[in-house]
Amino acid sequence: HKDEMTFLVVHQSSELLMKGAAFDLDRALDAMEHADYGNTTRLIRRAISLIEPPIFLLHILETITPHDYHLIRAGLGHGSGLDSPVFLSLLHNGPRLGHAFHDQLGRAGLTVGELYRRHEEFFGLHDVAERLLDFDERIQLFRFHHLKLAERIIGGRVVGTMGTPVEVLQQRMKSSLYKDLWDVRNQITAAANQTQAGKQY
Repeated sequence: HKDEMTFLVVHQSSELLMKGAAFDLDRALDAMEHADYGNTTRLIRRAISLIEPPIFLLHILETITPHDYHLIRAGLGHGSGLDSPVFLSLLHNGPRLGHAFHDQLGRAGLTVGELYRRHEEFFGLHDVAERLLDFDERIQLFRFHHLKLAERIIGGRVVGTMGTPVEVLQQRMKSSLYKDLWDVRNQITAAANQTQAGKQY
């Protein structure tokens, strides 16, 4: 099918870009284990810059009609965008970075809440936390746009190319790599609200 060229270009370009991101995240992990926070954040930022184009490229696939996609799909086997080796590598790197981050927190004698409260004192480690959150957000955005692509092309209540219902993609969107970094926002806001309520009485 003539649209197969578009399909191949998008997927191969995305694989290369995410491979570069995974490579930089490996380097960021090494930097973090050596408490080199400047290079940790630099490399995570670059990895994020490499992840963002594949998010946009998903929209190019939306130009393939559902009918034509199924003609291309017949030759895909059980492959899936979320089952690619490099995307799985990114997901594998995420927890490793999280463990290394918490190791550094432990060495500094800090909890996540204390790090955010004393962010000026521990700016380098706080900056790492924020970049990790940026990475987590991009992974969630990729999953969201991949889900919307699947719903737009094959529907939202069907089985995808890897034999998994599209609903499973919706469930995966609820997971995050660094739940404690998201939760600390709730804690900060709750404490601020409590302080403000105390001032009103």
